[in-house]
Amino acid sequence: MRNAIVCIVFLWCASVWSQAATESMKTTNEQSLKQVFAAPVLQAYQENSDLKIQELFFYLQQLTQPSLEASLRKEIETACLALFINDDALVVDLTSPTPTLITIATLLQKLAQTTPIQLTVSESVKHNTVTYRSWMCSYTIGCVQNESKWNYTIAQVVYFALQPQQFGTHYQQTYQYRLGAMKLR
Repeated sequence: MRNAIVCIVFLWCASVWSQAATESMKTTNEQSLKQVFAAPVLQAYQENSDLKIQELFFYLQQLTQPSLEASLRKEIETACLALFINDDALVVDLTSPTPTLITIATLLQKLAQTTPIQLTVSESVKHNTVTYRSWMCSYTIGCVQNESKWNYTIAQVVYFALQPQQFGTHYQQTYQYRLGAMKLR
């Protein structure tokens, strides 16, 4: 009987220790950006994310050009979608002077049917709240179409998370930027 009690106590202790080790591994494997990167390094990554935002609006402006070949249009649309965390991310409708949010996939369809739009991104992109795997960027977009001008002040989530990337025959986890939903300010 005594051996049975000792065995039960031993198994219970092993179970508690196993749960504690699993919880410890979860918290050490799931570190926030502030834990992974020093402040100057994180700031450099944030500043580099401005290039992704600039790249997006360059692509979107190109999609409004009527002389764009169909194959190039398809490549640009694919590149735009690849910048986002998913195809359902909400973005500002650049084809309308009325501030509205639509999905990136819908915007790409609308841009193919609109007259050319000149887009500018403000130089002063502000990096706000850093969350677990993302931060917010605030900037202003200027739109000019048929001599009409309008501006949107936008806040957008930029994700910076580990993603599997193939190098030859093996995969490795690397940090990659992905744009998230926009909000009108």
